[in-house]
Amino acid sequence: METVAHDRIIGIDVSRDWLDIHCLPDGKWLRLPNADEGHEQLVRLARDVNGLVCFEATGGQEWRLWAALEAASVATRQLPPAQIKAFAASRGTRAKTDRIDAELIARFMMFRPGAGRSLPHEKLRVLRALTSKRGQLVESRKRLLAQIKAHGKLGSAEMFASMDDQRRTLLDRQIADLGTDHRCRR
Repeated sequence: METVAHDRIIGIDVSRDWLDIHCLPDGKWLRLPNADEGHEQLVRLARDVNGLVCFEATGGQEWRLWAALEAASVATRQLPPAQIKAFAASRGTRAKTDRIDAELIARFMMFRPGAGRSLPHEKLRVLRALTSKRGQLVESRKRLLAQIKAHGKLGSAEMFASMDDQRRTLLDRQIADLGTDHRCRR
């Protein structure tokens, strides 16, 4: 991955409600809402200081922010949490607050300027979402079939037969619909 020269590194600890931000080298700290208004403020900040924005993978809390930054052509990197944790341990940092995490993320990026990944292409993001949803539906169908089998052994299958048939038909249709989704073919 190529490294790009930036005047500032903006480390962000992303949570459901907040963006805790630490800017290097000046040490500026602020907190913005993890909502459209906060994303817009962060875009302005990053542009004003020619900043590289970096954050940990947080299980999806960062995706809307990441897309907003990418749409505004702000340089971003998503960093692996395990590397940030190892970096914190190497520095002897034991305290864990959102503010400290934001600073650690920024300092890690200064230490490893080529680390992280850029936002995957939209088609790849759609493909991953479709794959994840299909997996959830297949797992639901598998559980339903196991329940139907158990009801058969208990002699209570007839009580739920109509409901189970409707649910199985719905799950089968949804799984098939995902297989023919055309969003990945644009």
